[in-house]
Amino acid sequence: MKEKVNGVELYYNKLGNGHPLILLHGHHADGGIFDKIAAPLSLYYTVYILDMRGHGLSQGEVAEHYQTEVEDLYAFIKQLHLEGAYCFGYDAGGLVAMMLASQHPELLGKMIVAGVFVNGDGIRKYHYLTEGFQRFFRLDRDARVELTESWMSEADLKKITTPTLCVVGENDWVKVEHVRWYSQIMQNARLILMPRQSHTSYAVRSLKLLDLIKDFCK
Repeated sequence: MKEKVNGVELYYNKLGNGHPLILLHGHHADGGIFDKIAAPLSLYYTVYILDMRGHGLSQGEVAEHYQTEVEDLYAFIKQLHLEGAYCFGYDAGGLVAMMLASQHPELLGKMIVAGVFVNGDGIRKYHYLTEGFQRFFRLDRDARVELTESWMSEADLKKITTPTLCVVGENDWVKVEHVRWYSQIMQNARLILMPRQSHTSYAVRSLKLLDLIKDFCK
């Protein structure tokens, strides 16, 4: 299915019945990362798996700024009348969801964000090398945006009132102590640590978050 928002047709897959649940992928990816968890979740929710602009089957160029993706998500929710939807955002998708919740605190009902950092202190040094290679040698816009715009102020974090689970893997390149720090600043959030998990192992083509999402959103 497609929905035109802000001049670009965004592709999304819709399945199931119940309260709307939006799944939002990270950069360098598309909605296909949720292929294992989407069907089980559709037994409980109406699941919307969205490809951000320039990713997957959506039109347009990859966004030059996170704020563009925030505005796309806002328009998508308003046009499909999904106010109060739950949202699971992974990696950059989680940061987009957090920015949306900061700017429009009433829009989302609940939120799960996984593998998200909100400033440069939140990632391990080796990840700078990985993304730096993508940015400078492959001229990858996703990598540039991630390295230069992954930032939220404490004031903006405090504006997030949406009940939120902040998930991170024990062996993630996102630092556990960083996620603990911002989850304590947010008004209604808590840290969930995934033991022995890397950045991708518990969220990408995985069922490991199924029960957690079900229990939190029921």
